[in-house]
Amino acid sequence: MQNKTFQLIKDLTELQATSGNEKNVRNYMKHYMEPLVDHVEVSPLGNVFGVKESKKDDAPTLLVASHMDEVGFMLSQITDNGLFTVVPLGGWNPYVVSAQRFTLQTSKGDYPCVSSAVAPHLLRGKEGNHNADISDILFDAGFTSREEAEAFGVRPGDTIVPLVETIYKANKESIISKAWDNRSGCVAVLEPLEEV
Repeated sequence: MQNKTFQLIKDLTELQATSGNEKNVRNYMKHYMEPLVDHVEVSPLGNVFGVKESKKDDAPTLLVASHMDEVGFMLSQITDNGLFTVVPLGGWNPYVVSAQRFTLQTSKGDYPCVSSAVAPHLLRGKEGNHNADISDILFDAGFTSREEAEAFGVRPGDTIVPLVETIYKANKESIISKAWDNRSGCVAVLEPLEEV
C-alpha cells in the first residue's frame, strides 16, 4: 500500500463521527474534495457531494457513494456520581465494549472517557449464566457528580465514540482500525477523484 493511501485511511478511520454526528468526516471530505471538483454541495441532512462537471452535454452521470458514520453510543443518563448510562448507536457486541477508551463529544468540547469492566462474577448470574448487556456498562469521564458533568456541558443525547489508533500489523500487510467499513468507502471516493 502506498504511504499516501495509508495516511488517507488513517486520517479517515481515526476521525470520530457517529450516526447523526458526522461533522468531523463531512468537514474532512469537503476540504479534501474542494480542489478536485467544480463545486461541493452539502444537503440539509448533511450529505456532502463533490460535483465534477463534464465538458460534454450528453455525458453519462456517475455517482460514487459511501457513508461517513460509525457505531458509537448516545448518553442516556448522568448518574448522581457523574457516570453515564448509554444506548448503542448501531450494532454492538457487549463483550467488546467494557474496559475500552472512548471520547465523549459535548457542545463544550470532547473529553476522554472509559467504559467500565463487567466483573466476571456478575456474568455468572443466578443460574450460572448471565449475558452481558450494554446496560451493565457505565462510562466514566472522571466527573464526581451529575452537577460537575453538567458544568462541563455534558447532556443526555451527547455521543460517545471509540478512540482507536489506526496502525499496521507487524508485516504491514493489513491494518488495525475502527470504522473500516465506512471510511474505506470514503477513500474509494477520494482517490479516484484525484485520478480524474
